Amino acid sequence: MCEHGISFLIFILITTKVPFITSSCSGEGQQCQLPFLYSGELHYECTTRAPGSGQDLSGRCPVRLLDSDTREASEQPSDWVLCGESCSLQNYTGNTEIETTFRSLALEFPRLVTIVEVGTSALGQNIVGIRISKGVGQERELLKPMVRYSGNMHGNEPVGRELLMHLASYLLRGYGVIDAVTDLVDNTDITLIPTINPDGIDRSIEGSCYGGDYKTGRFNEGNVDLNRDFPTWRDVNSTTSNIYFGRQPETQAMMDLILSEPWVLSANLHDGAVVASYPYDDYRGGQGQYGIHRTPDHRFFKHLATTYAVNHQTMLEQSVCPAWQIENGITNGADWYPIDGGMQDFNYLFSNDMEITLELSCCKYPKRHVLNREWERNKESLLEYLRQVHRGAKGIVRDTAGVGVAGADIVVQEINGPSAKNVTSSARGEFWKLLLPGQYRMTAYRDLCSTRGVILYSRTVEMTLQEDRVMVVLDLLLDRVGQCQKTPR
Repeated sequence: MCEHGISFLIFILITTKVPFITSSCSGEGQQCQLPFLYSGELHYECTTRAPGSGQDLSGRCPVRLLDSDTREASEQPSDWVLCGESCSLQNYTGNTEIETTFRSLALEFPRLVTIVEVGTSALGQNIVGIRISKGVGQERELLKPMVRYSGNMHGNEPVGRELLMHLASYLLRGYGVIDAVTDLVDNTDITLIPTINPDGIDRSIEGSCYGGDYKTGRFNEGNVDLNRDFPTWRDVNSTTSNIYFGRQPETQAMMDLILSEPWVLSANLHDGAVVASYPYDDYRGGQGQYGIHRTPDHRFFKHLATTYAVNHQTMLEQSVCPAWQIENGITNGADWYPIDGGMQDFNYLFSNDMEITLELSCCKYPKRHVLNREWERNKESLLEYLRQVHRGAKGIVRDTAGVGVAGADIVVQEINGPSAKNVTSSARGEFWKLLLPGQYRMTAYRDLCSTRGVILYSRTVEMTLQEDRVMVVLDLLLDRVGQCQKTPR
């Protein structure tokens, strides 16, 4: 955190009493004082950087504070203790405990939380998420973007699962206390899904760093790798029934979720390496292809991966994970190793959503004592990645009566540059297009050839994005009529 940010946080804490967390979190027989302010950072969990912590990866908590209002912790090592199993990030969370915890948070924060019932696994276990935003129980505020994190797609890769559990608590308890958290929750619709594969983790073994089959828990109960089970570029023009046919229940549940909401940005959390991977994940056409396979939004995808990597404490260090030494902590999926049927490509090809894959831990299922450290390594990355949804252009496509138009295509082209992938307006006429600074042209059109024999389209709008103006809000009016044999592409 920059010096200005630390000063502002301390000012907020001095002028606002920080709520105490009533919990059983304790260490060495003493009650932990949570939350606590230490080195300019407010902690809702133990820290590995405590006074006298040494190599205690599981973290320590203060049992004495210098100020009960600001929650500033003592600097004396004797006032800190090793955290016990009752503290956050000291244990892996059971499948049923995920839902129990989320429903408890929904009761505690009814104006900020709703439960997302994603579906059920092959064995009938619930796959649930938590949706966090200001006023989330009401109709979503117009143009508030939807973002999503999901984890534990491979059952024996649960680090991301635990980080998402704690992220939910951090966002809710930090709301109204930490300015950056409040701003994020006020202006962003955030969904967190800790596990997509609850059956797989039940077969997995803590401490096992490898494993790529059913027995080790990577696959679901149907003996399928869920990250090879999604429709691909070959299926883009298929019917809905065809793209669902034969898919695993977990895959179908995620497809339902992805296709039912106007998601803008997401990421899927894995383990087994420390790298941020972005689409495309496989090649089009024949065999023998190699190298980077670029999407039309290659620059922004690379920006997303880089944003996560540079804010991560170790992702840029090639030596941190000897098995996968990847330059700059980012890779194009196909260039790393191509996969067929991955979820990040499905998001991009079948919706407006831009998703990347985050590999967080060299060991797939590390011992629980490292979870606190993994939170510290990923915390800023998780938050900064979500903020990237507030870049580019957003607005509403309207007809001449001023009504939002669903299903309109928005064509985006960089002036003197390539065209980006079209996005489609939501049921309320909203659109979002994630873009980096530059000059762009945008046009909206709605194909009504099958019903009215015409294409409605807007005038072309030029806009400029700069580092001090990374978001432009504009509406596009469908006030022109075109012939069906031509489109304004």
